[in-house]
Amino acid sequence: MFTPKYSITDTIAHRLMDIQRASAVVDLLPLPASILDLLKKESMEKTVILSTKIEGNTLDEATKRKALYQTSNDNEEQEVYNLMKALEFLDEAERRQLPVTEEFIKKLHAIIRVSHGRRPRISEYREEQNQAGSRNASGFYLPPEWKDVPELMEDLVAWVNSPETYSVPVPIKAGIFMWQFLTIHPYMDGNGRTARMITTYLLRRGGYGLKGLFVLENFYDRNLAEYYRRLQLGLHHNYYFGRNEAVLTPWLEFFIDGLAEVFEEAAAIVTEKSAQMTKIEPDLIRKLDPQQRMVFAQLTFKQDVLTTSEMRELLRLSDRSIREKVSHWREEGFIEPRDQDAKRVRSIKLSAEYEKLAQDIRNAPDKFAHFLK
Repeated sequence: MFTPKYSITDTIAHRLMDIQRASAVVDLLPLPASILDLLKKESMEKTVILSTKIEGNTLDEATKRKALYQTSNDNEEQEVYNLMKALEFLDEAERRQLPVTEEFIKKLHAIIRVSHGRRPRISEYREEQNQAGSRNASGFYLPPEWKDVPELMEDLVAWVNSPETYSVPVPIKAGIFMWQFLTIHPYMDGNGRTARMITTYLLRRGGYGLKGLFVLENFYDRNLAEYYRRLQLGLHHNYYFGRNEAVLTPWLEFFIDGLAEVFEEAAAIVTEKSAQMTKIEPDLIRKLDPQQRMVFAQLTFKQDVLTTSEMRELLRLSDRSIREKVSHWREEGFIEPRDQDAKRVRSIKLSAEYEKLAQDIRNAPDKFAHFLK
């Protein structure tokens, strides 16, 4: 049974809050779907380029970019293509909300490791001993024997899906999964790429997808020596000499710090793009904060009135916060009560000024819709 040992230090706790803040920025700031799609495409391509670089692919960036979308007889070009196909597989898996199972892992690895021709449906775990790095060199590691891999992988997948981990912060869970997967090293090759892909998928499924805009590999690429050092945790090179009882806190500090760094980078990009866009917005829309934009879009395109309960669900705020918002937004002239004579506001609608703008938008949605997404 896999039971990871770790503690959440002050450093980890602070960086988890940074991750949360960056997530809120990306979730709330408006950007046109066209810009979001472009940024996501750039993030996917950067992920592939850096992930293959980390694993020793020698192609330059320009050659990799040409290889992203076409098969090749060259092994390194095919490796690039495979990883892009793996990201597309994860996109579809996220859309269908597929859980991480052993079959899921084997399917993903089959996509990553396919050479030329038809790929196998799944990749079975290794049936021989492998190693990471060169013996007597820094970073050398001897994983568990192949006969122990099936049980170790079964335990890892059981842990990540168990009810006991629901209360574990998603970034912590993802970091633990990544370390243990790389520790097991279930395949002869492709372990690093598979581990990073699944780690990103766990983040996305857990509500930390950042609209597909973050590239965790950016951090590893900038800190590659430290990445390998933290994975080792100063432990014996042989799995059976303490790795099954390792305290993962130092690795998690590194992982969470890296995640916070790339989340903050993504939030900065979204903030800049949003600021550029708002310069050409209608004055009434420009005045709205991200939460007001969500309410305005809801009342423009989906319903005429919003109850305070619906506002709470939409904005994910407490009853008290919603009451404060309603009071403040009424004073600003953004909304008004549906029932003007009610002593307590239970539902709201747009003010006359904003309702006129909403009607203009309904009449010409293509002209305005990108300001509200």
